[in-house]
Amino acid sequence: MEASVKHGGFRIRAIKARDHGISYQTFQVVGYLNGERVRRKFKSREAAFGEVSRLEVEAANAASGTRAVNTRLSVAQVATAEALFSLTPDPLAAVQWYLVNYRPPFAEMPVETARDAFLADRTPHISTSALRDYVRTLKGLCALYPARAVHAFTATEIETFLKAKASGPKRHNNMRGDLHAFFNFCMSPARKWGSGNPVVGTTKFKIARGIPEIISAEKAAALMEYVESHKGGGRCGHPAGFLAPYFALTLFAGIRPSVSDGEIRKLGDSPDVERLIDTKLGVIRITPEISKVGAIRQVKIQPNLAAWLARYPVKDFPITVPNMLEKVSHVRKRFALTDDVLRHTYISAHVAKFQSLGAAALEAGNSEAMIRKHYLNMMSDAESATFWGISPKTEGK
Repeated sequence: MEASVKHGGFRIRAIKARDHGISYQTFQVVGYLNGERVRRKFKSREAAFGEVSRLEVEAANAASGTRAVNTRLSVAQVATAEALFSLTPDPLAAVQWYLVNYRPPFAEMPVETARDAFLADRTPHISTSALRDYVRTLKGLCALYPARAVHAFTATEIETFLKAKASGPKRHNNMRGDLHAFFNFCMSPARKWGSGNPVVGTTKFKIARGIPEIISAEKAAALMEYVESHKGGGRCGHPAGFLAPYFALTLFAGIRPSVSDGEIRKLGDSPDVERLIDTKLGVIRITPEISKVGAIRQVKIQPNLAAWLARYPVKDFPITVPNMLEKVSHVRKRFALTDDVLRHTYISAHVAKFQSLGAAALEAGNSEAMIRKHYLNMMSDAESATFWGISPKTEGK
């Protein structure tokens, strides 16, 4: 028998044996693993040494809590694999999710550049009024967050912008819709300027359909009192009451109030405005070119509106002035006026005072069925009387 060779905690012994008169040599591995004796025979020295190596690794794993395996991974890759298993019990599922959802790094697209591209894309396909709404909303967004990359916007920032700019639930929802369309455009596969639409996580108001919002006669009086004294601020040079014709005509005649392209804007821009507002005959003529629905109608000038137009005649106090949107928005925001609340209030007060759905429909440019459905019994007789008694507080020159 040859002398044994010690290798770590195990020995390899060469043993000569005979079988049917033939001599041969085997190699025996002996030692202890986890307290149990090991004794195994191998035909070659190399096989015996391989077993010793395996046994030593197993013994080391048992002692340290680690386990050695044969792998093609580098040391750094093995370390990364161990780190992944420390983060999640199923790294393979995590990697598969990553491969499905990963998007390339975002392009640093400034919001101003994205806005110009969006408006250029939309202009041929939408109405003038819709385009103006987009321009107005995105101008405000760019002013509040100048040079911001599109992908950097958060839902919190969009919410902040909407609360700062919107004057009521309807306007909030309209502006939210403008921004939603804009960010969808930016996130499309053709552009990939971001991975998610930040507008999705913002507030969307539920507006009760069929019940129009109106203001009380008391609030209407406070509004007109403020308008009489308001000069616009800054160095604009406007006289007190310069907005009185706009608010008097929208509140006491129900003229559609959009400053951008509504009836009031077209009426104010008309060269025949003094003929259309005929104070001698006591009517306001809304021609098809001015009317939202393209149909002519006449609105009777009630006594209190006549007093407002006498105190603030449109030849001296134009209905529209430079930067009209900014000036009207200031008053609307101060009194929390939604887009059509003044017109809704006029129709409700008209029905309450004159008890005629047909007359209200003719003067407002709505159908009689619409007036019956939405504006009947919205205001009491007493409040209607107060409303139609709101007159100027100051005297004209």
